[in-house]
Amino acid sequence: MFSFTQSHRFLLVVSLGLFSTACDRNNDQPAPVEREAAFARLLVSDAETPALSLVNPAKGTSESFQAKFVGSNLYPTKSGRFALVLNYANNYVQFFDSGIENHNDHAHVVGTPKWATLTSEAAKPTHTYFWGNRIAVFNDGEGSLTLTREEDLHNASVKPKIVKVDVPHHGAVVAYSNNTFAVTEKDGTVASTLPERVKIVDENGTVLKKSVLATKGIHGDAGNGQVALFGHPDGILVVDQEGNQRNITYPASIGKEWLGTVMYNEGADAFYGFSAKAGVYRIDVNQNKITPVLESTQIAAFRVDNEGRDVYALLNDGTLQSFDGKTNAPLRSAKVIDVIDPNAKVKPDMTISRRFIYITQPDKGEIRVVRRGTLTAAEALKVSGKPAKVIVIGAQQDVEKDD
Repeated sequence: MFSFTQSHRFLLVVSLGLFSTACDRNNDQPAPVEREAAFARLLVSDAETPALSLVNPAKGTSESFQAKFVGSNLYPTKSGRFALVLNYANNYVQFFDSGIENHNDHAHVVGTPKWATLTSEAAKPTHTYFWGNRIAVFNDGEGSLTLTREEDLHNASVKPKIVKVDVPHHGAVVAYSNNTFAVTEKDGTVASTLPERVKIVDENGTVLKKSVLATKGIHGDAGNGQVALFGHPDGILVVDQEGNQRNITYPASIGKEWLGTVMYNEGADAFYGFSAKAGVYRIDVNQNKITPVLESTQIAAFRVDNEGRDVYALLNDGTLQSFDGKTNAPLRSAKVIDVIDPNAKVKPDMTISRRFIYITQPDKGEIRVVRRGTLTAAEALKVSGKPAKVIVIGAQQDVEKDD
């Protein structure tokens, strides 16, 4: 829950002394941005309570809402209007409505911020995937998918569709543009709960294309509608919607590590893989090639933006590094937070808007705010609890229209 003054605004902590500008800063850099988009919102979870705070950074105001359980992960839907609030430990998924729709060059206010009517209960919901107006969750505890649509989230007569696709395992789902799904499959050759294979199923769980290649364990997934990528110890498994499967081998520099996190950057039309023990790598599906962006064992968090402009790596020493989203070229580097305690129960989380980077500081009760163009400090948003997860929802627009 956020602390307020009598005017119900945040206590804005000007923390310029805690930040340093990038060593390569020059006169060609854009002027610092001082204000967030009027209809952008931050959704922030608390590390110790079920409270969620919906923040309006442009105005410095906040509203508090209570989730059903503490310790949820937060994911924005494809439209940005809703957030999926996923609680693995309690087998529960909720949806939060920002009350704001994005219409490319303007925003619509569509009611007030509130919880959506629809909820979902399934064993150990874990990996999520969003495309168009649709939402999929893979439930580890029962090897099933939960499927729903954004337009049904406020419909009291609609229930999410639960589709059995495999035996229980630590799995994942990627949707294709033809509304079929690449889902992981457990064949038992690996002793852990990680799956070894990928098959393609329809919305009823019927197998359309069987697995072709076996791996030594899969973790990490991403897709662009045409192909689905999965990380495994020997490379990146590529599965297209026709069921063709191939492997992209790792560069020698990655050693014995592997990319257990895979992301797709729609703006740059590029895939990235990440390992805390190896670094950040760009995955070129067309050239069957994996190249390093930042090889390091000191990366605490890695994010790509929605526009394809920049890639960001937050290091354990508190340094934030940015890279060009199309060329991988290093852009800037700046010290933005204190050294991250390796023994901390709750580590900093990071999210990116078109104008700012937001980094949670659980032990300081604040969210650090960094200007994207220069990596210089804006205000730190002071909070009363321990901010844990943070995402951007709503519309990153300044204009509201009625059409």
